[in-house]
Amino acid sequence: MNEGERTPDSSPYDDRGCDPRAPFLTRFGAAGIAGLLRAIYATVRAVPLQPEIHEGLRDAPRGVCIGAFWHRHVGIAPHFSYGFPWVCLVSRSSDGELLARVMAHLGGRSVRGSSGKMDGRNKGGASALRQLARLAGEGVFPIFTPDGSNGPPEKVKPGVIYLGALTGLPIYPAGFAASRCARLPTWDKTIIPLPFSKVIVSYGEPLRVPPSIDDAALEIHRRELELRILAANEAARASIRPGEE
Repeated sequence: MNEGERTPDSSPYDDRGCDPRAPFLTRFGAAGIAGLLRAIYATVRAVPLQPEIHEGLRDAPRGVCIGAFWHRHVGIAPHFSYGFPWVCLVSRSSDGELLARVMAHLGGRSVRGSSGKMDGRNKGGASALRQLARLAGEGVFPIFTPDGSNGPPEKVKPGVIYLGALTGLPIYPAGFAASRCARLPTWDKTIIPLPFSKVIVSYGEPLRVPPSIDDAALEIHRRELELRILAANEAARASIRPGEE
């Protein structure tokens, strides 16, 4: 599909989840950010704490699952995604357009929508759910930052839980840490690993959501995923020894 063509479920966007009408500065900025991240990734040492889980995720479509990590780690997570196809949920805002284009440059694609509105009652949310479920059925890994796109940080929104119920796929919580990093002045204090640092991914216990879920069960699963992502991050941070590079 050419950049100017549109998908049936998300007509303003191309098959990568990008708006063909985006301003030049957004396009140029996304290319520059992605280029900088690729240059950093070429120097860092990436270590999965559970290599058997990480390798199993590359066995698409059999290993397809839903990934969930905090929004502040969007500058680290793509480095661990090489080897399998992935799609992320990105807001329809101008900031979301920049992020969608960065993710496209890094080998991913985006579905545009809001995690907080993916309950099937919102037209845009229902469309995003359908697109993510369809792509998961085709062997693409849905990746969520469930506290995005604008917080509050470390609070899971319901979209990832609804997708787990719809697809039956396990939700894998993931935590990240870097031995040396910069923090951007954004709402989530986005972390960018510094060159030649060590970066860690830790996977928590996968969460399965039943196909029928009421509000009470939704809250139970939402809170449980929140706790598992927090625990995965603690494990990742604990694996970085003081002064280690």
